Amino acid sequence: MPYQLQPGEPVSNELRRCAREQLDHAIDELSARIDEDPVEAVHDARKALKKARSLLRLSRGTMAPKQRRQENAALRGAGRSLSSARDAEVMLEATDELADRFAGRVPHASFEAIRRHLEAQRDPARRRLLESGLTAQVATELQAASSRIDDWSLRREGWKALEPGLLRTYTRGQDGLRRARSHPTVENLHDWRKRTKDLWYDLRLLKPFAPGLVGGAAKEADQLSKLLGDDHDLAVLHEALGRGAGELKVDVDAVLDLIEHRREQLQSEAVTIGQRLYAEKPKAFVARLHRYWKASGAERPNALTPGR
Repeated sequence: MPYQLQPGEPVSNELRRCAREQLDHAIDELSARIDEDPVEAVHDARKALKKARSLLRLSRGTMAPKQRRQENAALRGAGRSLSSARDAEVMLEATDELADRFAGRVPHASFEAIRRHLEAQRDPARRRLLESGLTAQVATELQAASSRIDDWSLRREGWKALEPGLLRTYTRGQDGLRRARSHPTVENLHDWRKRTKDLWYDLRLLKPFAPGLVGGAAKEADQLSKLLGDDHDLAVLHEALGRGAGELKVDVDAVLDLIEHRREQLQSEAVTIGQRLYAEKPKAFVARLHRYWKASGAERPNALTPGR
């Protein structure tokens, strides 16, 4: 099913369903698809884990705090185990995008040399991942996490289950925008991106309750997270090229200048969208979503009673 809460269903059932679907998807990627396309399999598994962790953050108003922290730590550890394999591929994608966007500004041979340098680092990392048995280990850990979902202690239903998580997500995104504008460090921008992705996931879950209104905000959150993601990928590439400059027989400084220029463009566009997306006071934003929720009929008795 789509990554959405279904109107008319108890929230607790829907949170469990969405979490289980994401973990099962990650398990499938790491077991059935890993040999066919390891890069995409790891990428898709990590995306599914991020959605599952975002669900845990959304569930803070209903899930027992200790249990939520334990499950989040388990999923965070699984995601980090897979991160190195993805980082190498991300730098190659960032290099290709840079070469296309600024064709003619730097000799194409420079980008080709950088690409060969990055591939030389990526290919051994990919082989190590496949030969280490790490993906099978992570899949086993996720199967254990999936089996625990039925034991989640979810104490509230309806809007009361979602409101605290939504309020915290929007507040943290707003704070992230403020910090990124004041001090646009790689860390601050990356943290803002994570909070924006949480908002995007939350809005996707709520879209069925007001498709046009919530869907528009979801698109903006998606666009913002992609801009910030591109910025972070370039920051990682910048750091990697700076470390390996001595091994490259090309004008690395010219490429680093292009990276800095492109990052300035991305950050400027991100701030413009962010100011619009985070223009409301957090309580007003959540109250507006609650009005959409009530107007959809989501608070009728059936939707508040689990296990009917």
